[in-house]
Amino acid sequence: MLAQESFASASVEAPMLQDTSRFYSLAAALNEIDEGAIFLNSEGQLIWHNRAFDKLLVENREGHLLVAAVLEFAADCYQELYNSHTDRLDEISSLVREVTIGRIEHELYSTLLPKGMLGGDIFLLCIVKRSASRWSSYEELLRQTWGLTERESQVAVECLRGKKNLEIAEHLHISVETVNKHLDKVYQKAGVRGRAELASRMLDSSF
Repeated sequence: MLAQESFASASVEAPMLQDTSRFYSLAAALNEIDEGAIFLNSEGQLIWHNRAFDKLLVENREGHLLVAAVLEFAADCYQELYNSHTDRLDEISSLVREVTIGRIEHELYSTLLPKGMLGGDIFLLCIVKRSASRWSSYEELLRQTWGLTERESQVAVECLRGKKNLEIAEHLHISVETVNKHLDKVYQKAGVRGRAELASRMLDSSF
């Protein structure tokens, strides 16, 4: 499979182009955006990525699966290109795909950069946008259902994720005493007596 083969031999160095200034100028601009951005060559190999893509891999424990998903997406894009009935590469529209890695949703956008635009090869630009996780959806649901404040819903979700009060405090940059106060409010509004009942209510399919 192209994605698997490419992942094993992926390089993150910029290719030697006839006019590298255009490549590096675009790469410099992409390095400043907040979403992950990568370049792949016509063989589907990863040749460059920006700092935001690095951050995605660090924050997402299943980062290697994300890389594989992006490379597989690129392979599918090239396959669609070869199956198309046009000789003009610039007529190929951009493609979009949604992937879920672990509990994190990502949107992948691809745009083909035809031969001559950055040099003598065809390149595929992929933008990796990290969407909200299901935990963010839980927070919104808790605010609407139990009338929790934003901070209370954050504490409740971190509790559901199995974090101890000290870990919640460190993650949200608040004191342990404040975490305890928020949890007391959550228990009161949810009508439960502790973490176990809270988790049961939150994970209940009827919730």
